Amino acid sequence: MQSFRFPAIGALLLGLVLPQFASMSSAAELDKYGGTTAIKGKVTGFFHVEEIDGRNWFITPDGNAFFAVALSHMLSGESDLACKNVYGGDADAWLKGSFEKAREMGFNCALGSATSPERNLNGFVDVAKAEKLFREANFPFAVGVILLKHPWEFVDGETLPDIFHPDYEQLIKERAALVCNQYKDDPLCMGYYYGFGAFNQSDQWVNHHFSLLAGSPGREVLSDLLIKRYDNDVKRFNAVYGTTLKDMSELKSTFELTYEKEYERRNYPRVGKSLDEQKLADFEAIVSHMCVTLYQIGHESIRRWDENHLILGSFIKEWALSIDSWKKVAPFVDMIAPQHVNEFISVSDFADATNLPIIFSDEYFGFHYPGKKGSLHAGLVSHEARGEVYHANLMRHFKDPQVIGVTYCACMYDQGGNTLAKNNQNGFYSLDGQPREKLIKAVTQLNRTVYQHATKPASPEELEKLHTELFGKWKEHSVRRRR
Repeated sequence: MQSFRFPAIGALLLGLVLPQFASMSSAAELDKYGGTTAIKGKVTGFFHVEEIDGRNWFITPDGNAFFAVALSHMLSGESDLACKNVYGGDADAWLKGSFEKAREMGFNCALGSATSPERNLNGFVDVAKAEKLFREANFPFAVGVILLKHPWEFVDGETLPDIFHPDYEQLIKERAALVCNQYKDDPLCMGYYYGFGAFNQSDQWVNHHFSLLAGSPGREVLSDLLIKRYDNDVKRFNAVYGTTLKDMSELKSTFELTYEKEYERRNYPRVGKSLDEQKLADFEAIVSHMCVTLYQIGHESIRRWDENHLILGSFIKEWALSIDSWKKVAPFVDMIAPQHVNEFISVSDFADATNLPIIFSDEYFGFHYPGKKGSLHAGLVSHEARGEVYHANLMRHFKDPQVIGVTYCACMYDQGGNTLAKNNQNGFYSLDGQPREKLIKAVTQLNRTVYQHATKPASPEELEKLHTELFGKWKEHSVRRRR
């Protein structure tokens, strides 16, 4: 169950929101970035974040409050099949058409940049052309300084990096220098994000570092961490892990420590309670140290070149990090970016502990699987049901004063490639360009009301009710209904 602790604020009135709906909103109500002129923050020339009257906001370069509503995958390489079907293979026409549709539906920025690397493995999305469209429309966007690959990006034989190796730090420094020098003076850039490939599979990251060759920096660092935690007492370590080490130094050389898969989901209460308490504490200490190392490298690499833009951090599963880890990485980011709101894990507690605002960085409103075939992951019974879940989800986020934006896991068109092979329909339009009219209508109508709702945060009790209603919609429309 979520917990909510914040002051309620008085209502602020404002009309409809986005530049593309100018006929419904006077020019005085919005600045050129889509921010509302009814709520004023500092004028810095860049996007930043502020708390105003108990509510957190993005603030546009002109000093006006902005609530971000975006699509994580508005432009995707797997849209090549839809481009062929709908636009005759004209990639430029597809790019422009997809962008215009997103704006017509009320999406007001691109928090995941023009496209994330794992969504453009075939190079189909021309990022430079996409950003040109963004600039022509004053459409704010984030930019990637990618720290870790998404699992989809790995090729045969490729392994995870050793994030403690000097070569890895140098790689990130070079990557940040290349990116930041292009965007450091750009007011349309909302900030930098690190990609979707962080600690969503924390068990694999930890086990990988303990499997590295003897002498590897990562293995040395994490082994030293455990040796210190156990005061070099090998008997106590063996008693906890059921091992037969003769000396703790074996962690650095011959013994390959492995944590079970359950540790990945340790932050779910029912999972955490089933794990060995001491091993769990060790695992948390390891992940926390890895996270701090990673976020500090990213922060220092970016701030060497750019002091002005926001750091969004990694777009990471809400169950991947503990409160303690979030607190430790808080000095290196300007917000926390959990991917989804969760019925069992309170992201509000993370925000409270870090004193940072929230963006939901890859939020769900469900997928449809025709014939109920495929993985059925986050599967809903229809596209109309997806619209209902979207409405419940965004209303919950509009009303939460800790939330400054949300970017949704969806594409403008259904996808080809691996997504099609999974029988997953995540688009607003079919592969042949047929609109899901009720879904589009529901999304468009709600997106248009962003400042009507975001300027009127809910009380803790009201927000709890919205939270409950959201998960009620999931259960009502799930293809795996719970009776």
